[in-house]
Amino acid sequence: MKLPLTASIGLFLISSPSTQFAGELFSGVAEARRLVTSFYSETEMTPSMVVRADRIYTDYQRKGFFRIGVLPIGVMEGVTFEVHRSQTVTNSLARLHEWLGSQAAKRLEFRKVSFLTFAGGTNRLESGSARVISDGKWELLDGVRLISGTNQVEAARATLQVAGEKTGQLIIATTPPLTNSLFARLEFPTANQKENP
Repeated sequence: MKLPLTASIGLFLISSPSTQFAGELFSGVAEARRLVTSFYSETEMTPSMVVRADRIYTDYQRKGFFRIGVLPIGVMEGVTFEVHRSQTVTNSLARLHEWLGSQAAKRLEFRKVSFLTFAGGTNRLESGSARVISDGKWELLDGVRLISGTNQVEAARATLQVAGEKTGQLIIATTPPLTNSLFARLEFPTANQKENP
């Protein structure tokens, strides 16, 4: 069953159990384009976070240059997480993490990922790809760039905490590692610094 309509996927993400959509995504029957879904706290009328994805589809794990047809993965490509209310975004990220569930580890990949914060600053985090790892963390790979005002830091990879007590904590693999909160005003060692791992 292909799901071509963006609206149906958006509704599906909010209202249905994670196992149904995740199962369809990992088995290759779910596909969507231009998804937009919003996450609200219980009492607010404006969303704390809006998630936009250009495309959702099934791909296959790679070993070197080879794609392995028996190991499907779900892919969300061109994903932007717009954080509008940083004080309630931790609940939204936790809900997203719950929705992805335990199947997401090693079976879901985000490609061309951006986090934009509009409340309390204008931080932007970009990554070539991201994947769910253990303990409520996402591993950001394939080039990571953190921009705050006129400052920026670049590295090959980073780790972002998306659930739990330290939600928003970002550890960038520079030398030495740089730790900051994505949802706060960021401090950098020097202006316009570019670091390599």
